[in-house]
Amino acid sequence: MIQHSLSLFLFELESHCYSTAIITFVDSEGEVLIIDLTRKYHQVRYGYQVDVKKQFMLRLANGVKTNASLILRSFTDEIDQYTNLPIKELRGYVLQRYGDSLEFQKLSPSMMFACHNTDAQTGKPMSLEQSVRYC
Repeated sequence: MIQHSLSLFLFELESHCYSTAIITFVDSEGEVLIIDLTRKYHQVRYGYQVDVKKQFMLRLANGVKTNASLILRSFTDEIDQYTNLPIKELRGYVLQRYGDSLEFQKLSPSMMFACHNTDAQTGKPMSLEQSVRYC
């Protein structure tokens, strides 16, 4: 059952990797894992070494004891007219474990905006990052 849940989640992530993307995963213990994704035609490669995808799947399966979070930064071919930088799409997910099932909930664009632009310690707004689309 966990394998099916993981496959669905990886399909969701890979569907938003147009050329390159960065995954930032924070497990239930607060441990951080960052993985680069690269798309070549219909194939998405995880990291730069063999078996990174398998290691990531194990980390998801074992690291989500109750709740965890994941941020996906997807880089597009679009160029921001003001900064001349590539436009980055930002997505956030909350992961929850229920027995042998891993469920994910995508944050809304407005929630993602609020999370990304608010200081976690003070609650005050932070300066906006340029060339970001919240999805």
